[in-house]
Amino acid sequence: MKDLAFSAPAFPDGLLRLSNPALRALQLTHLISGVYEDSLSPALQTCGRPTTITGYTEWIDAAGSPATLGWDWEIRCMPGQVRWHRLSLPFTNVLLVHEDRRDLPWQCNLQRLAEWVDTLAWTEPLRTALFVQYACRPGH
Repeated sequence: MKDLAFSAPAFPDGLLRLSNPALRALQLTHLISGVYEDSLSPALQTCGRPTTITGYTEWIDAAGSPATLGWDWEIRCMPGQVRWHRLSLPFTNVLLVHEDRRDLPWQCNLQRLAEWVDTLAWTEPLRTALFVQYACRPGH
């Protein structure tokens, strides 16, 4: 089977059309992430108060295809537990195709990509990137 991730024709709409096997072959690697500043408002930083932190993350294919996937995420901090999860459907240039190479409808495409993202181990690379970006450093 031809690998669509690397031989996909260029479309004027800018989308990278991938089969399900080609999607699973992507080697996503973290590119950039950040915290939405409004989630850090002083009202939410009251000592002892449960909080929610939200942000964004963007990932690219380490193997060099032009595939990109990003999504909004949330950390819910409650007494004794911290939960990370995807908030939104992905932002992407990937469009999944049926076996006969017909495009999936856009919303169906995004839902399938979201389900795939939920199977990935993305929280630890994201946590590490946020720590490096936002951790207090000497002199700050």
